[in-house]
Parts: sequence; C-alpha cells; structure tokens
Amino acid sequence: MTAAREIPDPWAVRRTTPHWIPSRGLSNGLAAHGWGVLADLDESQVYRVLFALSDAGIAGYVLPVPATVLEAGDPAIVWRLSVDIPRYRAAEDLLMELLRYGRARRSRQAVEPRRRRRRRVALVRQPR
Repeated sequence: MTAAREIPDPWAVRRTTPHWIPSRGLSNGLAAHGWGVLADLDESQVYRVLFALSDAGIAGYVLPVPATVLEAGDPAIVWRLSVDIPRYRAAEDLLMELLRYGRARRSRQAVEPRRRRRRRVALVRQPR
C-alpha cells in the first residue's frame, strides 16, 4: 500500500506534521512501530531521501540538530534521519544506494588534444 507524499511546504503558514515530530521536523507521512536514528544528512539531501523512503514504504522523519564541527567549512546544522525500526536494514540499503549512486555522472567526452608547436632546439651546441 502506497501512501501519498505528505512532505510539508516549509513556507506554508500552517504546517501539518504528525504529533510525534517536533514542529521543526519533516516527515514522509508514514506511521512506524518505533524509531531508530540512521544517519545525519546534509540539507540538500533531505527531500530526496524522504521521497525515496516514501516510495519504498519506509516511514522516516528528519530533525535539524547542531552538528559537531570538525573542520572549517563543515555545516553547523545537520538533519538527523530516523526510520522505522523493523525496516531499518532496508532503509540503510536504500540510503546507501541513493547517496552513492544517486548522483548523475557526467559523461566523459574525448577531448581533442591541442597541437602545440615546440621550439626547435639544436641537439648539439656549437662552441662560440
């Protein structure tokens, strides 16, 4: 049974989220028996992961949490993904497939090498 995608619009005036998710979180709208934390996501990955979990029938939600900043340039906030515990392994496999192979790869086109003219240098120098 597939459920409709219920990812709320972040700019909507009235946000409707299930009662177990704080108002700052996002859910894919599916119910779960229990929740287990799976991963910390970047902000650009949140919607793609929630839509993929929804398509697979796995309940999931994300909450923004302060990140541990290890290096300069690391994000200050990450989105912690929690999934339905009975489907944890399936969600883990789905997440690995999505994040590892989900990006479109650029096709490598053969680049035509430029011909460079080299200066002619005498192999044997003449004494002056």
